[in-house]
Amino acid sequence: MLKFIVLLFPTIIGSVFLNAQEIHSALQLRNSHLWRGIEVSAGLVYTGDVHLDYKNFYGGFWAGGNVNGSYKEFNNYIGYRNKHLTLELWDIYNFSPDASYNNKEFFNYSARETGRFWDLRSCYFISEKFPLVLSWNTVVFGRDRNSDNTENKYSSFVSGEYPVYKKENLEVRGRVGYGFALNNSNGEKNNFFAKEEGFNEVSLIISKNFTIEGYKIPIGIWGMWNPVNNNAFLQFSVQVYSF
Repeated sequence: MLKFIVLLFPTIIGSVFLNAQEIHSALQLRNSHLWRGIEVSAGLVYTGDVHLDYKNFYGGFWAGGNVNGSYKEFNNYIGYRNKHLTLELWDIYNFSPDASYNNKEFFNYSARETGRFWDLRSCYFISEKFPLVLSWNTVVFGRDRNSDNTENKYSSFVSGEYPVYKKENLEVRGRVGYGFALNNSNGEKNNFFAKEEGFNEVSLIISKNFTIEGYKIPIGIWGMWNPVNNNAFLQFSVQVYSF
């Protein structure tokens, strides 16, 4: 079954590319890379994305890195979306040089050995009148294992996000996220996102568009608190281009 999914992933992306109706890409510069209560990397970080759309389906690639080379990441993803629901499967491979896991075998899909993980994501947008976004995300394969390396922990992250302020091209969004593991069979408390179950992300995200000589420059400010791990981070970002 796993081999079938591994072969299916590039096949779907290839099909989307061949039948694509639109192509989109974006590049951002940031002072850090934050994700679900975690600071993945600090320092000057670039993140880029390219994907193609075919009707309600899409597929593409996402990459990130920092200027000194201590953080490197390359991901593939496929997705489906309609007016309210978004479903995605991300194949995430962080091959940073100092990683404590297997970061030298991109095509290793052995559950006990691989350095990648698959992140199954879902988001549901309630309505325009009540623009709450609910999300459930679970690591379904890869380096999310128990201490004996015998089973997947299926670490999950659920969140709610809501625009608390919006005026013209300025928006402020609040998000609260809770991390836990569906399978802590060894009695372990930790999960992929934090040292124990709990609210591991409380975020305030500010976005604003500036226009200079007709060129739109979106900027972002993201304050993120992790009550479980007892830390906090502040991210600044600017979008270099998008189409």
